[in-house]
Amino acid sequence: MTRHDIDLALEVVREHLPQLGIPKRLCTRKLSPAGRVFGQYRWHSDTLRLNPRYLAPLSDDDALDLLDTVLHELLHKASPLWKQLRDSFRPHPDIWMKAEALAARLGPAYLARRRSAGKAGAQPA
Repeated sequence: MTRHDIDLALEVVREHLPQLGIPKRLCTRKLSPAGRVFGQYRWHSDTLRLNPRYLAPLSDDDALDLLDTVLHELLHKASPLWKQLRDSFRPHPDIWMKAEALAARLGPAYLARRRSAGKAGAQPA
């Protein structure tokens, strides 16, 4: 298991969208890997929870899904508290659409960073 892709996603977001802020804590243990919840932002503890399935080796498509999930949760973090609470109990397509658009914008930089980090970590034959 690795946190490499998660760390790279947070790094890309921190560089390109610093206004979203990065939570103080990251947790990959509280959500079920078989569950339908991919991420949560917990405002009271400033914790980003991510599904442990993101700790497995990821394809490019899975990595882009991770980036979208991270952006989705950080958009919640950047929202006023009343909206965070409201969105906990109802669909929030505005966040989904904005996260999707941001993931499309940042995706190429994220994938390039993943590839360069993979090459840097590769062992010579």
